[in-house]
Amino acid sequence: MELPQLKVFPTSDPSQLLASQDLNGQYDGTIVFFSDKKALTTLVPAAQIYADMDQTFGESIQVIVVPENQGPGKRIVIAPVGSINNDFDDVRRFKDAAFAAGKRALKAGFTAPVVVFADTPAQSNLGWTFGGDDDFKHYVEVTVLGLLESTYEPIDVREHAERSNKPVQAFKQIGFGIGGFDEAQTESLIRNVSAIETGRRVAKDVGSPDPERMSPIQVVKYLQDTFGNDPHVHMTVVDDIDTIKKEYPLAHAVTRASLAVPRHHPRFVLFEYKSPDQDKVKENLFFVGKGVTYDTGGADIKCSGHMRGMSRDKCGAAAVAGFFKTISMLQPDRVNVRAGLALVRNSVGADSYVSDEVIYSRNGTRVLVGNTDAEGRMVMTDLLCQFKEEALASESKVPSFLFTVATLTGHALRAYNGYAIALDNGFARRNQISKRIYDAGHVLADPFEISTFRREDVAVVQPGRSSEDVVQANDQPSTMTNRGHQYPAGFMLIASGLDKHGLKDQKPIGFTHLDVAGSAEEMSSVNWSIPRVTGSPVAALTGAFLLQ
Repeated sequence: MELPQLKVFPTSDPSQLLASQDLNGQYDGTIVFFSDKKALTTLVPAAQIYADMDQTFGESIQVIVVPENQGPGKRIVIAPVGSINNDFDDVRRFKDAAFAAGKRALKAGFTAPVVVFADTPAQSNLGWTFGGDDDFKHYVEVTVLGLLESTYEPIDVREHAERSNKPVQAFKQIGFGIGGFDEAQTESLIRNVSAIETGRRVAKDVGSPDPERMSPIQVVKYLQDTFGNDPHVHMTVVDDIDTIKKEYPLAHAVTRASLAVPRHHPRFVLFEYKSPDQDKVKENLFFVGKGVTYDTGGADIKCSGHMRGMSRDKCGAAAVAGFFKTISMLQPDRVNVRAGLALVRNSVGADSYVSDEVIYSRNGTRVLVGNTDAEGRMVMTDLLCQFKEEALASESKVPSFLFTVATLTGHALRAYNGYAIALDNGFARRNQISKRIYDAGHVLADPFEISTFRREDVAVVQPGRSSEDVVQANDQPSTMTNRGHQYPAGFMLIASGLDKHGLKDQKPIGFTHLDVAGSAEEMSSVNWSIPRVTGSPVAALTGAFLLQ
């Protein structure tokens, strides 16, 4: 889905912009963001009439009509941001207001709004970030991203619209009247938000649809359309079942029951991006995305309604794919990036893998299966091992950092609700990887919480007999297990062999586990539907590793 055309009108006085005749014919409405009602009525004097008649005016989004105005100033969506200087405030105030205002403008029939701020946040340091950043330094970018999010529809909706010959309602262009941006900053703003939003749209196109529309095979077709002619990203697909069994044996075990249904067969996708200037490279990044297109739980089947929404268990892989689209558009020179997507279906059937099986990982580690519903760590571990091998074989002098990105545990939801989680091994912690993601996510409205990787998370998965080297899980849900979102990282560390490459070892490798179960989709849905996917953590990863 193409982005609307974005244009910035540099102005220190938005009232002059709204009075300009230059906007007539180009834009058909105005959206005004404000935190102070006095600032609103100063910018839009006609709003004072509404304020005099209704004491609650300005506390919610609404449309006002100013008959005496011409052009976009005739219809105005007023969008209160709310509090922005209390101890618990952050830039999501602008994101939430922008998304809601965009939806309201679309319902009012806007196709080309012009956006202004009646007041802007003062420089603020509420003590949130490790780097002491201004909490609202990217409020403009966040507002633009919120508006772009409001005008997006996932691929299945677009296909239905085409089939029924009913166009998708969306903005064609958006203008922004903002001050304090020179030409270079304006170009950078549009470039960055366009890259982030395009990446998020790829992530949501993969993550949102039902498990048949985005089965492993269908995900690959979509990605081939997206990256097939991309000169900056190399994409490889592994579709041979015998190759998958040999190279990714733990993932193959998970997908065994799906092999009886050809349209559900697994696929592995590998991406590679190389900096155009290798002399500027500061770090090599490797991302593994969990792409379970449907999770029945396998033989340890999800019951009592807990299977609902498991088509979204592919959102980790979806986010990694989206991040690569952002990488392609920004073409950063400070990083080389590799990624692998494990696209499988955890079906249940006569050939399901079961608890008590002992399966060799790619690393040669004997894995005792404890719970077939702990499939996410299984499908990612062998890719993690592959990237460990590549990092060790590389002659690069810069450090390597490996990531797993997954909607992995219910415990993440229980512990942190709607927030993504990052936790580091020693080398990643020393290089402040989680802190970088946390800070970037905070200022770009894609927040993370930092969790910890402790000795207990490794101790609990140690073998209890000579027949295994590591235990995959216990027989309880993660929500009923102590440190239920942390110990899976301990398992992946050992089963991939990364435990041999810590701070004390000759060639340490960073490992950061990102559990995005809380942030990959909204925490609530409309009525009995399933929640909207978000495209997280594309924005946070972009801020942490791509933007300078």
